[in-house]
Amino acid sequence: MDSQALAIPLASALNKPASGVLTRAFYNDPFFTFVLPQTAERDLIMPWLFERLVRYGQLYGRVFTTPALEGVAMWLGPQKTGMQMLGVLRSGLFQIPFRMPRQEFKRSMAMVECADRMHEKLIQGEHWYLYELGVEPSYQHRGVGRALLQPILSQADLEGLACYLETNNEVNLHFYEQNGFKVMGQEQATPESPYNWAMIRKPG
Repeated sequence: MDSQALAIPLASALNKPASGVLTRAFYNDPFFTFVLPQTAERDLIMPWLFERLVRYGQLYGRVFTTPALEGVAMWLGPQKTGMQMLGVLRSGLFQIPFRMPRQEFKRSMAMVECADRMHEKLIQGEHWYLYELGVEPSYQHRGVGRALLQPILSQADLEGLACYLETNNEVNLHFYEQNGFKVMGQEQATPESPYNWAMIRKPG
């Protein structure tokens, strides 16, 4: 597979199938198995959530896929890398508290707040934030993830900007390290929660 020329912008008409790709990619991710331990909850909430996250990314960031929709990458930045209230309203993300049971929402907020604290502490100023990167399970380890990173990594190099990401899955660290990222922080939101690793890639 040629991993150098696959990434294309995601068309808005593909938001729903793109959310399906992300749901399958993250279904057993430590973040979601902690926040939504019941598979019935994941089946119900994850497609809804990812469809709105992708919508947010299209409104306020950059979203990439491949011609065959094998994966999805969502970036925010470089000026605004945090969720903006208008975007939360326009994308429908404001409905999250009404979609999740109370305890699940409480766990999700603890995880999000931990990630936000690390982000604010570790990097300031303009940068690109890889908010989501997911590859269809049957296409993993075939160069799709690397291809989806390339448009913004190349742009960041031209702009002289760093790239930032978080992952709750230790398995992902090696992949990101191969693409120039280094672990800069590691924290837990609660003693029971999975670790959150923060990684930064300096411009080439």
